[in-house]
Amino acid sequence: MNVNKPGIAVFAAALMFSTAALAERVKTEAVITAVQGNTITARTTSGPLTIVVTPATKIQQTSGLATRTAKPQSALIPGLILTVNGDMQGQTLTAYDIRFKEKDWRTAIATKAGTVEQFSELRKAIIEGQEYVIQQETTVYFKSGSAVIAENYKANLRALAHKAPSYGNYRISILGFADPRGNPAANERLSLKRAGAVSNYLRQTGAIQPGRVLSPTAMGEGNAPPGEAVPSSDEEARRVVVRVVTPKTQLTR
Repeated sequence: MNVNKPGIAVFAAALMFSTAALAERVKTEAVITAVQGNTITARTTSGPLTIVVTPATKIQQTSGLATRTAKPQSALIPGLILTVNGDMQGQTLTAYDIRFKEKDWRTAIATKAGTVEQFSELRKAIIEGQEYVIQQETTVYFKSGSAVIAENYKANLRALAHKAPSYGNYRISILGFADPRGNPAANERLSLKRAGAVSNYLRQTGAIQPGRVLSPTAMGEGNAPPGEAVPSSDEEARRVVVRVVTPKTQLTR
């Protein structure tokens, strides 16, 4: 059988050209529903979409009007709203450029289970009052040098724990404080111990879903979270502030 090699080459080139011609440059907004390796399953207003991430794909996080930060592929998580630009063939889009807003990433982390590093960044954003709304708050005061929760504060904590799920996509932030007397390092350890005691009590109520309580944070002495005045006495300084927060972007139900 005689094979015309030049003919095969021409046919292959034509096939490649016709396949490339089928690809259409597309820019669309989508929300990620699942991630498996380099393949992202997403949904747009038009329906399902498969996004393929390649080593050449540029991934950026935007903040404000002009700030853009390069991000690793691991930042693309379920629940994230993104804008993707690439070549579309059928329902598959090979991405050249992916961008997402910082506030949307935080919302996705708050909704889905993130890594330790991601939750650390989320906790920092909550402490600094970025992109979150305080829905409920209570303060637990402690005796000097003590991390024992008094009985009269336990009722408030139980009430907060049972109310929290009604806010939908909520997280519970726990900030521990100490008065300025004594060694600063020891005070920071004591503030963490107090925050840990409150965190454990809230978890033991059985009313809060797993993962909703962020790791307790030691604020040490002489500090105050956003929206709270600096304590006027040592008695007011020895406290744990508990806040139920939700993303500003959360839809009201």
